[in-house]
Amino acid sequence: MEQLFQGGCHCCKVQFEFYGPLEMEVIQCVCSICRMKQNHHVLIPQSKFKLLTSMEELSLYTFNTKQAKHYFCKTCGVQSFFYPRSNPNMIAVTIYCVQLPSNVKLTKITQGLEQSIKTIIQQ
Repeated sequence: MEQLFQGGCHCCKVQFEFYGPLEMEVIQCVCSICRMKQNHHVLIPQSKFKLLTSMEELSLYTFNTKQAKHYFCKTCGVQSFFYPRSNPNMIAVTIYCVQLPSNVKLTKITQGLEQSIKTIIQQ
């Protein structure tokens, strides 16, 4: 069963909605940027995500391969969502930017932890 979820940034200039399940896996990514931001997100198919705000309210940040598209509110700086390099047909929504009803079940997983640990050990 899917439900309509709504969310946005801190100043509310960026607003979005998406349809998603009542049980979601929250990804704690450990890539270089997500680790620094402590980004915890859920992956939503692009077809189920709707940005309710003009793209003009957002700033874009890319790095390295330029495949991931990190969007931030121009006013408050919060990243409510981004287009991940590893899942190009999905949108990664920052879970803390979503208004969650009490009946939602969240399970946290760490993405890329094994590779990250190997890299740290090799340094």
